[in-house]
This record gives sequence, C-alpha cells and structure tokens, in this order.
Amino acid sequence: MADFVYGISTFERRRGDLPQLPVVNMLGENIPVEPGVTLQSRPGLEETSVTMGGGPVRELFQIDGVLNNGLFGLSGNKLFNGSEEIGTVDGNGNPSFCGYEDFIFVNAGEGIYRYNGTEFGQVLFPDEADVLKITVGASRLIALRKDTGTFYWSEPLGITIPSLNFATAENVPDKLLDVLFIADRLYLFGSETVEIWPAGTDQDLPFQPLPGATFPVGIKATGCATQVDRSFAWISNYNEVCLGAPENIISDPELQVRISKSTKTRLWRFFIDDNEFLAITLDNETWVFGIRNQLWAQFKSYDKDNWVCTCYENGHFGTTRSGTLAKWSDEYNDFGDIIQRTFNGWIPLTGEPLWLSNIVLRTNPGTTPFLEGEYSNPFVELRTSQDGGRTWQPWQKQFLGLQGQYRVRTMWSSQGQFGYPGVMVQVRNSDPVPFRVSGLSYNEPFGGIW
Repeated sequence: MADFVYGISTFERRRGDLPQLPVVNMLGENIPVEPGVTLQSRPGLEETSVTMGGGPVRELFQIDGVLNNGLFGLSGNKLFNGSEEIGTVDGNGNPSFCGYEDFIFVNAGEGIYRYNGTEFGQVLFPDEADVLKITVGASRLIALRKDTGTFYWSEPLGITIPSLNFATAENVPDKLLDVLFIADRLYLFGSETVEIWPAGTDQDLPFQPLPGATFPVGIKATGCATQVDRSFAWISNYNEVCLGAPENIISDPELQVRISKSTKTRLWRFFIDDNEFLAITLDNETWVFGIRNQLWAQFKSYDKDNWVCTCYENGHFGTTRSGTLAKWSDEYNDFGDIIQRTFNGWIPLTGEPLWLSNIVLRTNPGTTPFLEGEYSNPFVELRTSQDGGRTWQPWQKQFLGLQGQYRVRTMWSSQGQFGYPGVMVQVRNSDPVPFRVSGLSYNEPFGGIW
C-alpha cells in the first residue's frame, strides 16, 4: 500500500507541463487525529433577511459604534442602510467606506458622499476633482485625488476637505492608487512604491513620512489592498500577493500569471469559524488564502462564471446574484443549489508500469444528514487519467453510506495499468452532505489479497 500525493493547496504550473493539483471548494486543516493535512468542505451559503436593491452588492460596511452599528452597502450605485435605500453614489470604480461615530462616507471613484442617519449629501472636495479611495485615520477623513500622488485630509471629525490640507507622496513621484490606515500609520500605495506616514501631533501636517520606510514595489490597482491579520496584504505591480512586506510573497507563479491577465482584480477578506481568509476576485475566478493554514484554494459557484461572493462584512456577503445578502449556512448547498468539491491526486511513474488494483479514500462515511430520495445514500466520484490530466476516463461512483453506516469503505477497484508519466485521479462530491478527505491510498491489501 502507498499514498497518492494529493492537492492540499491549489497548485498549477502550466509552464513545464507539470501535473495540476487544484483544490476547489475545500480547505486544508491540520487535524491532530489524522495524518497530514485534512481537506474540509467549505460551508454552504444561504440568503439573509437584508435585501439591498437589485445588486450586485459591491461593498459592505459596519463598525461597532458607527451610526448605531448599522450595516451599509453599495448595491449598484445605490447606498443602503440595511434594506433602506439612502441615495445615489456616482462612479464605477472600486468602492470604499469609512466613518466617524456619527457619519459614514462612501466613494466609488468619483465624489465622496456622507450620511449621518438622516441627511445624505456630497463632501466638498478641492476643485471638485475625482477621488479614488477614502479612509479615516487619526479622526480625519483621508482621500486620494485621482491621477495624482496627492492625498487630502479633513480637520478632526470634519465633513469637508479644505484645499490646503494635502501632501504629496514624495519619495518616488508615482500615482497613489490605494490607502489603508492601520494602528497609527497611513499606508500609501503608489504605482511603484508603498510609503508609510505615521500620524503625529502637528495639526497642520498630521501625517509625515517615516524615513527609510518606503517599499520599492507598488500596487496593481485600486482595490488591491486590505487589512488582514493585524497587518495588511496587497497585490503588487508585479502581480505578487504580499503579506505585510514585499519579501513575504504568498502567491505562486501561476496565480501571478492569472492576475496579470485579468482585467478585474480585487483583494478582500472574510471569515469562516473565526478563521481569516484572503480572497482575490478575478474576471472569472476567485482564489482564497487561509491566514492560519497558509494554503490556497479556489471557490466556485455551480454553473456560474465565478464565485458569487464579492465582499464581506461582519458575517454578511455581498454577491453578484442579487441585492440579497448571503451568509454561511449549516447546509452543504448554495441557496439550494449544489456545491461541487474537487481535488486531484498524483502518482509519478518513471520505471515499471503500475497495476492499480484499488484506490481507497479516507473520508467520513455515515455522517450524512437524514436526507430522503437520491441523497439518502450519497456518493463520491473518481476518474483517472493516464496522461497527466489531458484526457480522462468516465466518472465512477462510490457510495458514502446511509446515516450511521460508519464502517463503509470508500474504494474503487480494478483501475488498470498505468505507465509514464504517472497516475492522475480526480475526486469530486456534489451531494449536499459533509465531506472531508484525510488520505488517498492505492493497492491496499485486504487479508493478504491484493
């Protein structure tokens, strides 16, 4: 008996014709009672009671203590407070929210808009120029002026921005594209550099550059930076995903190629069971990185071009499917539709052919809910490839057992002979049941009989 090498973190490298080990809708966990890394299904999705117009919901915002803890969202170009429409926000750029205790601000690439619970209007900005991104830091509203290296700020708790309250990112004269305020520091992301400007006590110049604290890489675009894990992450102008520092690159070369080819790129974060994840939304792909497990996966929605979730705040997802918000579900389906969970296994071969008498999946049979009909005895499927995944044999079903049938062995027998370059298998589960993977082995003996 021996084990497959199976994907625990999505790996693809098409250059060099390497075998592909994608992980779709599953996440790796280190489980003490199981050897190696276990793959767990992501939760399903269900609608919440909050509906924000017709969608898509582009951004959500909620902070304890800000406007009675209200949940705000930008759906299309409409600002919502819960399900109540507030007003229209101009701009088709990456949206951003921020706020004081008694005001919220929203921007979508043009003007800045404010709302205090009763009144909605536009923030006066110098020259009526367009604004790329906003944030709040040191009790001031901070805004990036479009197509410049200049950022502006309000007076403390101010709702207008004076024309003389500005500074220019000065170490390298590049355009500012994004901004974050974390702890007492302002992070200014330019097209070629990242500068750090701590907040100070000077009322005329409340933010000043930190000497020697300029990163020699920039950011890909507005919307490609987010706070995460008490630090921040961003997608650089080299299409690398960096965590906290430019040398801490968490992306692989193939993901960077995909980022470079996408016309749309957005970086955001969400939580599952209080574990934090980064999400990269591309034209028709969503890639997810676990901060704790340091592993990548791809999230997909069945029969859709991409994962429908595009933003997250305090347990709520904004989606592309409608203006109705979504949340994690206790069921293993997305809005009543299936979740297709897949991973690949690989045996490299260079010498003698291999007779594959059986393939055994270590999983969780008998833990399925008490479902009726076709899902009462759910199944998992496997298919094999002799050419590294270019062509595949038909799918083969194996049952996972009825509720309580915990000793069901998930095994496929008589798979045939394989030679160079090796054995590729793909496993998928589409039924609305819990599904985890703790091992994938082959040619397991049964009482001395192979």
